[in-house]
Amino acid sequence: MRNKPLLPIVVILMVALFVVSACQKEVKDLPVQEKTAVPVKQQDRCFIVIAEEGKQLDPITDKLEKLQAAGYKVKNIIPELGLIHVQTPDPSFPAKARKIAGVQSVVIDISTNWEVPVKAVRADLSPAIRNTAAKAIGVPSGDPYGVLQWDLQSVKAHQAWAKGYFGNGAKVAILDGGFLIREPEIMSQIVDTHNFIPDETIEPFAPQGQREYFSQGTASAGIIAAAHDGKRVVGIAPQTQLILIKVISDMTHEAPWSSLIDGIFYAVNRGAKVIEMNVAGKLPRKTYTDDNGTPNYPGDDYVVEYNRDVRDLVIALTRATLYANLMGATLVAPAGDNPQHPYNFDVEKNFTIYPAAALGVLCIGSNGPNGWGFNQDTTLYVPSSFSNYGRSYIRFGAPGGNYGPLTDPTAVAEVEGFGNWEYLFNYIYNVGFWVPDTEVYYDSWAYGSALATAHAAAFIALIYGKHPGTNALIVDAILRRSADDYGSSGKDAYFGYGQVNAGKAVDY
Repeated sequence: MRNKPLLPIVVILMVALFVVSACQKEVKDLPVQEKTAVPVKQQDRCFIVIAEEGKQLDPITDKLEKLQAAGYKVKNIIPELGLIHVQTPDPSFPAKARKIAGVQSVVIDISTNWEVPVKAVRADLSPAIRNTAAKAIGVPSGDPYGVLQWDLQSVKAHQAWAKGYFGNGAKVAILDGGFLIREPEIMSQIVDTHNFIPDETIEPFAPQGQREYFSQGTASAGIIAAAHDGKRVVGIAPQTQLILIKVISDMTHEAPWSSLIDGIFYAVNRGAKVIEMNVAGKLPRKTYTDDNGTPNYPGDDYVVEYNRDVRDLVIALTRATLYANLMGATLVAPAGDNPQHPYNFDVEKNFTIYPAAALGVLCIGSNGPNGWGFNQDTTLYVPSSFSNYGRSYIRFGAPGGNYGPLTDPTAVAEVEGFGNWEYLFNYIYNVGFWVPDTEVYYDSWAYGSALATAHAAAFIALIYGKHPGTNALIVDAILRRSADDYGSSGKDAYFGYGQVNAGKAVDY
């Protein structure tokens, strides 16, 4: 059986004219907890062989095998994208493979730190408080902790629900680290899981001695599809179906670029119409030396050429993102966080952040309130103090929580009987914590642009729930027409074309 040829590049370029270029982001370390260092086992380098447009991969694969490179292994072949993932320690392999007829490029499959760390605190409310709240508080969502979910108000979720839209079977894929697949609030919505990280399980890795664990992917899943069951929290699109895909290591936060490409392709083939990529990889805009994680051993160093490896690695990823668009899926990625000094990507020249910068990906900026614990009528649309920005990169804004200089870390507030530090009320309240010793799942207070991206994914799922046959181009048009124009008039550096508004979007 012959491989399918690569989709015609002309079709891809036509889509690229309509699908937006997305934003970039950079992140600094913002750990949930300190983790025990884990030794990383080095392995042979991996490469991505990129075929020319329309070329069959079988002849290329055969010729690659005949090169007889030392330790050569084929890891994956994706005919639809024209990509072959291989592994070999042979330093002469790339140069030889580039000479094979039908090969456009051979690039190093760079192992990258993709982490988009979210700051999180466990929400540990006593049963007495929970029971009292459930009985005494009139919550619009019908879920007792909905009163803490100001983000539902921010995106006008209740207005969409009142019109009968809850996601209605739309499939949403989340690409992240490990997931708490037995979390009761999301378990019933999970229809598929997959793990692209060898030697790790789909569930998060909890280092020895760590008594609790926060899962960013699980929090995102809750924001999107937590059950509307009247028990705890509720997702914006609670009738969606979740595809949870692990593409980065919980131990190192790293993975090769092929892991992300494979994750996108897997999601599309499983019918995902919304793909949330909670990952961010920093790609230098220059030639540099990759040490393969062994800085004290120069023998395995590899010079990553900007005009070859960097440029063409982006081509490989773009083939995946635009293929997803052509198959009707919308992709979103976070703007990224740098709490000390957020990056302005209108002027940043040293690096680019992917996948947010890839064609066909919508970059989501983060915002949230300051002082909501004291005044629930305060604005919910303050750009997050930690979130990267840039008019040329941010496409839309969504709630990701806030923490900034206006927050008094010693102040205490109370919202509808729930008392806590005031600054926590400006975070996103949802699921995400797990205590391994007791197997108990807890809610969380958390902030980060990855959570803003989850809100955008949920919002987009509502559109697919109403229009199952729609596509990324139409979704983007609906988002632009329905967004609320906060910040500077028109497209701006923090909200892009505006804050997503579910109540308006479902009218189109």
